[in-house]
Amino acid sequence: MILAAGQASRIGKAKMLLPYKDKTILEKIVDEVLPLDPNRITIVTGHYHQEIKSIIHNPIVMLVHNAGYQKGMSSSIQTGLKAMQEQCPDLQFLFILVADQPFLDQALLQKMIQLHKETKKGLVAASYEGVSGTPLLLAAKYFDKLYQLEGDKGARAILHQYPDDLALVDFELGWLDIDTESDYARFCEIIKTGNAD
Repeated sequence: MILAAGQASRIGKAKMLLPYKDKTILEKIVDEVLPLDPNRITIVTGHYHQEIKSIIHNPIVMLVHNAGYQKGMSSSIQTGLKAMQEQCPDLQFLFILVADQPFLDQALLQKMIQLHKETKKGLVAASYEGVSGTPLLLAAKYFDKLYQLEGDKGARAILHQYPDDLALVDFELGWLDIDTESDYARFCEIIKTGNAD
């Protein structure tokens, strides 16, 4: 599940559709997910539904519009999960990704899947700058907990509740998400120079 429903009020435009080389950030994230051969890729849209719909044309990708996106991230997670469970009733685990972490890549996701297999932990999260968060891999036993989230709380709240069932993977550039023009400028500079310090 890729969360792309927000209004991006701080930057004032569809941040997930900002250019990343010859594509958009959102297309790049989809490209990183595809090699994992997932049962389903669901993008939860909201404010920029039409703009995203005009760009994403892959038949394996399902767009789910969250009409209540203004209620916060929890409503987008719940809208996406409901749609995914309708399509795949035996869904065993789920990745939750956000559309504004441009350095998310296939290698990181593969590492998370491997750690899940090795440790049998029900929660595998990325870790950066002392924070654990997205991308996040959850086993099906936590799906009910996702439906209990409220407001703008993401799945991070669940990580704090079950620390004994949590494994972490270092995501060095996970700290960079695109919320402002200066974030995007910083991102472009890193891409240009290859300097992530």
